[in-house]
Order: sequence, then C-alpha cells, then structure tokens
Amino acid sequence: MNHEAFKTILLSALVLASIAMTWNIWFYKTDYENYKGPSESVKPVAIAQSKNIADVVRPSLVLQHVNNETFGQTDSSLITKIYNLFQKAAFTDAFPSGTKSVPKRIGSVSYELVFPGPLTFDALQKVFHFEQMDPALAAGMLADRVEIYSSSADGRVLTAVFRSEQGKDLFYATVGHLTMDAFKNAFEKVVLQPYGRQQFKNKSVYLPLGTTTISDVMTYYEELPVEEFISVLFNDPNNVFYTKEKTVYSDGTRQLEKTGSILQYVNPGIGGSASGSFDPITHSIDFVNNFSGWTNDYLYDGLISTGKDQTSAEFRIQVGNYMAYNTEYYPNTYLPAMELTWKNGQLNTMNRTLLTLSLIDAQGSVTLDSGTDTLQKLRRTSIPIKNIEDMAIGYRLDTPQIGKDHSLILTPDWFYKIDNRWYSVADATLPQHSLNQRGGTP
Repeated sequence: MNHEAFKTILLSALVLASIAMTWNIWFYKTDYENYKGPSESVKPVAIAQSKNIADVVRPSLVLQHVNNETFGQTDSSLITKIYNLFQKAAFTDAFPSGTKSVPKRIGSVSYELVFPGPLTFDALQKVFHFEQMDPALAAGMLADRVEIYSSSADGRVLTAVFRSEQGKDLFYATVGHLTMDAFKNAFEKVVLQPYGRQQFKNKSVYLPLGTTTISDVMTYYEELPVEEFISVLFNDPNNVFYTKEKTVYSDGTRQLEKTGSILQYVNPGIGGSASGSFDPITHSIDFVNNFSGWTNDYLYDGLISTGKDQTSAEFRIQVGNYMAYNTEYYPNTYLPAMELTWKNGQLNTMNRTLLTLSLIDAQGSVTLDSGTDTLQKLRRTSIPIKNIEDMAIGYRLDTPQIGKDHSLILTPDWFYKIDNRWYSVADATLPQHSLNQRGGTP
C-alpha cells in the first residue's frame, strides 16, 4: 500500500469516527428530542386577548365616607361607573404631602377607590389624567387608594388625596372636570354596606361590618397547550428541546415546564444591572399584550419585591365581583393567577395558569360572616393574627381532578394572607387543622 492510499484510508476513518461521535453526542440522551412545533419560525403570537391597562388595573372596592361612617360596594358595575368618573377627571397641581398646606374638607361626604395592590406612579399616570406634575413626587411612590372630597363652600373645587397601603397620605391634587353631583347621581338607588377599617401588618384594609351573601359559581374550563408559549418565551423555537414524560422545554438556558395546569418558566441567565427607570406593572401588561395572553378576566393584584433589582407583578382571575384563590401548595397557588418576575429589566420567571374559565351558572349561595366576626374566629385558632397582611372575600378554585369532567364549582370564602400566600378561613377554622396550613405559628 503506497503512502497516498494510506492517507486516504486514514482520513476516511477519521471522518467516519467524527460523524459517529457527533451523532452520539447529539442523540446520547434518548429522553430528549428536538421540539417541532406548529410554527418553525418566530411569528406574532395571539393566544387570547390584549387589554388596555385600565382593563387590568382596576379597583376592587368603592367607598362613600359620610361624616364618621364608611359605606362600600364590591359590585363590579358600580365600581366601573365610579372608576370612569375618576378617569375622566383632570388631576392638576399635584404636590407631595407635607410640602404645602392640605386643602380643607368642606362638606360631610367623600368618595374613595381602593385597588387590590399598590400602583407605581407610572401606572397611576396611565389610568388617570395628570397635568402639571410636581417634580418632587417620588418615582418610588406606591399608592393603592385615592379619595376625592369637596374643598370649597360652593362645592366647585375638589381635591384628591392619594394614599399608600398603610393609609398614609402621599400626595394631593386639584380635581377638574368632575363634580360631587356626578358621584351622587352614580350612587343613586345603590344599596351600600357599612365598612370598617382594619389595620393589618403594613396594610390598612376595609372589611364589611355585616354578613355577605354570595352565589356559588360553576365554571367550565379548558386547558391551554403549553406549546403555545414556545414562540413567546424562546428566541429561537427551532433550538428548543423537549424532555419526554416531564413536559419540559429548554434551549440550554431558559426552561419552560408544565406542572399540572400550571406553566412555569425560568430564565436564570440574566446578568448586568437595570438601566434607566423600569415599571414592573406596565412592563408586565405590555409583555402579556405582545402575545394577547389575557385568557381570563385578570385583575392586577400587587407587587412582590424578591431581591435587589427583582420585582414580581401578580395578576389574579376575577369571577363576578370577587377574585379567585387556590390555597394548595406551590405551584397550585397559581391556578387562578399569573405572576411575572423581572430582574434587571428582563423576565426572570413566569408562573401562570393554563386554565381558561367559562362561567356556566350559579348553584346556590353562601352567607359569609362579617370581617369582624371572621377575625374573631381566627383569633380562637392558632393563626398568628399579627402576621396577617391582608384579608378578602373571594372564590375558592381547587385543582381539577384527573378523570373528572371539565367543570369546577367555585365556592365563596374568606381568605387571609401571610408571607405573600393566601389561606382559606374555612380551612383554618376546622378542628385540628395543621399549623403549616395556617400560615405559621404565633
């Protein structure tokens, strides 16, 4: 065999060995396969609906203050009507509390909107009309309620005060294009319920002083395929690999997983630091709008700070006049919710339900105790009352059972919040209920 023939044979052998090793590397993990979805390229995705920010950032309670008494309603039609009045108003000459004298209250009646969670100043400016803003207003200011009252004898001058969750006055503004008569007409023939203010850990909450009767709700649900989010969450869908039997998709850095009816996404490869101002509320809404991801009637429910340059915005499903809750362990707590966590201006994690709910009919009704009586019941248990962060009436949405039909009954209940997790009062007041499901120890 001559020298040239030997080189040819050796080169061919090396090429074949290289091909074999490459093949082995690519396909050694037999439980992985390259994802081949319905779309082989990145295309605009429209999963469900897009929404205006005011459709997602909405109040959950409207109040009328008369002298030293407070009356309220959670009826969504009334809240929408009053919210529209606030949105049509022009807020001018805004100034931070403590920098000027506070306009006096003239008259005995005022009106207030309360949001489920605190709003950034950027979000406030998108749902309300502000003019002539004082540059001294802090960018980090968070307000979850706004009250309007008359500040002139003739009732023509109105003042708005924006407050924090703790009830602290943050800033004032003059209100134009709105009259107290407009509020009076909107509340005409509306039956209001007495409310009382309760101070919890870092939050002042208004609770009904009387009982509340709410209808059970039956809903039909469908489950959105998690594959719909491949093109949304990965830069290159063609380079995403699928893990059999785990429903996990990954491109080597980002990971998308389906657990029950919950979507869980994580992008750990975020470095650097955020540049410029960043609003997690408006950014989250814009992000979901990019793929029309509002599969249910979602309501903005609050912010969670999880570390330096890392904040989560949470959105919860609204059913009629109340929000829905799941009190099971992670990740089922996200069954009626969607949470987006941003780190340095980039999406770090997203947990959200894959369920789409369609309400069918009411099955009956439940009468719930007043807020005061409910707290008394909790005090007779092991619940650490001092650790409660919030309380609300809502619907209990349990995890669908495998093999059952696609219907769920949503049951009204009181819920309380400890360490950013919601718990059922009905469960907590059952005999011999375990402490780890009650939110800790006293």
